[in-house]
Amino acid sequence: MTGLYVHIPFCKSKCHYCDFNSFANCDEHIPPYFSALLKEAEAFAKRENEMVFDTLYFGGGTPSYVKADLLAKTIERFRLIFDLAKNTEVTVECNPGTIDFTGFKTLKDIGVSRLSMGLQSADDKMLKRLGRIHTFEEFKKCFFSARDAGFDNISLDLMYGLPDMTMNDWEYSLEKAMGFDPEHISTYALKIEEGTPFSNMSLNLPDDDLFADMYEKSVEILENSGYNRYEISNFAKPGCESRHNLKYWHCDDFLGIGAGAYSCLKGKRFSNYSALADYISSVSKSGFAISETTEISDFEKMSEFVFLGLRCTKGISLSEFEIRFGKSINEVFGPQIKKYYNLGFMVHKNNHLRLSDKGFFVSNIILADFV
Repeated sequence: MTGLYVHIPFCKSKCHYCDFNSFANCDEHIPPYFSALLKEAEAFAKRENEMVFDTLYFGGGTPSYVKADLLAKTIERFRLIFDLAKNTEVTVECNPGTIDFTGFKTLKDIGVSRLSMGLQSADDKMLKRLGRIHTFEEFKKCFFSARDAGFDNISLDLMYGLPDMTMNDWEYSLEKAMGFDPEHISTYALKIEEGTPFSNMSLNLPDDDLFADMYEKSVEILENSGYNRYEISNFAKPGCESRHNLKYWHCDDFLGIGAGAYSCLKGKRFSNYSALADYISSVSKSGFAISETTEISDFEKMSEFVFLGLRCTKGISLSEFEIRFGKSINEVFGPQIKKYYNLGFMVHKNNHLRLSDKGFFVSNIILADFV
């Protein structure tokens, strides 16, 4: 089964930390963009007619910024264009301040099964500093509107390591988030990306030790509250893991549609034009908007299988590695595995290789050794 990602690049405003391919004040592009999405979808469905999808993910940007009726019609068309499995997980990212109960009901009725909702912080001052358009109270209203519309699978995004954030601040946001009893929580460390407003500001950021302590506190609080850490930054109640995101970490094939969308199919990696005008123009001419294609080497495939798989708590199957690549993992990465196993950062059990608990805390250093 293949995953299908659809990029919706429109936002009400850009957050100060965001370097995603997203645009504010571009509403005039919304109608031609959605027409282009459908045309690109039809082109891929014709070219890759053997594909069956079991996850459909609308990311952004802020998909909920566009009218729910338009999203619903697009999902309906995708069901006709593509071969979607009966149990397809359909996820839509949404932000408070962009959708109400009626919008949620429209999405639920068309078959959206999962929401990914951006909270980021439970502190209004911090939300304003991040450039978010909502308050905590507005988030609360948004969340319960989604529940009232029938959504029983909601993920919340939280960020730690924010400017001037203390451990007490982080625990406060975690506790507030858990008070809503969501099915899934993602915790992300702030990273200052070049070209974002934050990159041009003088910020008082937590030091590396406090960053690590905040992550450790996340694991402690969330696991004690019934959320399993199934990936470095992702926690879920049993059975509520993101099936779509697991495709990335398991190196399964996925198709990306939309401006700047990225795909990995049949050993090739390709990406679309990022600019709205370039994307729409290219699709109108040929049905496709591919700007770059790369053949993935055998070593790159093995490397990605290892460093993406090790992000997951279950780790990687040694037998699956051998089946995929025709050689044992020790033939390729033996020295690295021995090094981190001896340091206590890796565990070999039940034909799986995974990071130990202390290995997760230094995962960036370890995973970089397999690239």
